Amino acid sequence: MKKLIFLIIGALLVVGLVLPGCTGPVTPENEITIAVVGPMTDLQGQNHWDGANMAADEINAAGGVTINGTDYTIVLKKVETKEATEGEDGSTGTANLQAVIDDVDFCVGGFRTEVVQVYREVAMDAEKLFMNCGAATGSLQFGVVTNYAHYKYWFKATPYNESFLVTSLLKIQGTIGAFLKGTLMTLEATNSTYVKDDFKVSLAVGNKLRVHILMENAAWCAGMVAAAQYYLPLLGFTVTGTTLVSPTASDITAELTAIKALYPHIIFTAFSGSVGAVYSVNKNSLAIPAVTLGINVPGQQISHWGNTGGSCEGEIMLDTWAVGVENTPTTVDWFNQYVAQTGRYPVYTAGTYDAIYWVTKAMEATGTTDSDTLIAWMEDPDNAFTTGVSSPKVMQYPMPAITYNATLYFLSEAQVLEIYPDLPAYVQLYWGCGYNGTSQKPHIAHDIAYGPGLVTGIGSQWQDVDHVVGGPGEKLGIWPMVLPGPSIDQYGDWSFAYPGTSDYILTIGGMLNIPWDPYA
Repeated sequence: MKKLIFLIIGALLVVGLVLPGCTGPVTPENEITIAVVGPMTDLQGQNHWDGANMAADEINAAGGVTINGTDYTIVLKKVETKEATEGEDGSTGTANLQAVIDDVDFCVGGFRTEVVQVYREVAMDAEKLFMNCGAATGSLQFGVVTNYAHYKYWFKATPYNESFLVTSLLKIQGTIGAFLKGTLMTLEATNSTYVKDDFKVSLAVGNKLRVHILMENAAWCAGMVAAAQYYLPLLGFTVTGTTLVSPTASDITAELTAIKALYPHIIFTAFSGSVGAVYSVNKNSLAIPAVTLGINVPGQQISHWGNTGGSCEGEIMLDTWAVGVENTPTTVDWFNQYVAQTGRYPVYTAGTYDAIYWVTKAMEATGTTDSDTLIAWMEDPDNAFTTGVSSPKVMQYPMPAITYNATLYFLSEAQVLEIYPDLPAYVQLYWGCGYNGTSQKPHIAHDIAYGPGLVTGIGSQWQDVDHVVGGPGEKLGIWPMVLPGPSIDQYGDWSFAYPGTSDYILTIGGMLNIPWDPYA
């Protein structure tokens, strides 16, 4: 970044002097320029842009970014990648980012892993920070570990990696599945005719609920598919099979027809592309009774209820925000403002908002826009980001202190305790970073630290606002939830709820021979 070297003497501009007090490069013309990188004509890129715009407008209205006593205005540059719909060569994103990279201080955005891994090289070669606000895949972050000098500029802002995505989904699955099974068994015990034979627990193999895995045929889903296939049976479910579909498929009736014939109680999903909206419409047209639980980015939109005629009622999604849920003290006001300005619910890629606040906070704290200085500050666990709208505290995993082999590393006890100070006991095996064969160990450098008090995500569900079937719908938060007792893993106790969390419902009328009111 060029140094600010203009010193006004009278009416003369003398070039060649460096302002005293600067600790590193700052931008010319009192501007901080940020590249917002993504598929700008699609949902994910629109949210990249809207989140960034809100942050820039707020910061500029408050006086800008103050570096060594001088205020700098944020300027955004929109970089179209077309990655939601184009092929995987990354040519559009590469060309458009290359055109602006010399003029920007840092980048935010990214969405499709296969494309991001191509065009991010432009920022890495230019030694510019890139805050990843969309591509989950841990292999992108693993480059930081294996080639730190080149990829140290790559930080994750949202979402956490696929191992944590499926971990959260399995936590929700375990709770909802237990309630669904208990409900069906109670109804069957009350009167054996209440539950249709195809969905009776007593007639199911091993008295286990059936689950079908339906995900995108995409890199970010590969690890989730493997984890779901392995862990769902351990949680007491029978997996009826796995179906993969294109992220941009316009019709999946054939796939869903085959799934319907297997009579799953739950369909375990992962969609980030437009197929997510297609799924809800096709499932409804086929009258598939199964509960939907998983990831559906298009299903997070405010328009989803109307687009499906309310048939999305009861769908459960891993999410970032929901109506009235206070992830942090500022979340609800921000969420409402976002809806008022855009007419949409924010999806996770709107995390550009927090990313910009975090990096500009680092600039103010260090007095520079120099990338290496910012990296050192952001890597320091004492500088966790605690003023965002997504999570109470955002920290990122450090470079692992323990090397096992070329693909597998571990965090040391000291490193773990910096992030999880209440950890009762350190077991090295639990804190892997990288890959053991095809098994991902998720504590990867510059990826998001996971757990209660840090980043959890939320579970959301489409429900009728008036709790009367057929009325207007809202996306409400249902997870994390308070459980009958502690629910402790290595990251903390998951038996808690954010303020504003609602009770979940079961829309299982299609499994029954009796009328069913999910709100009763």
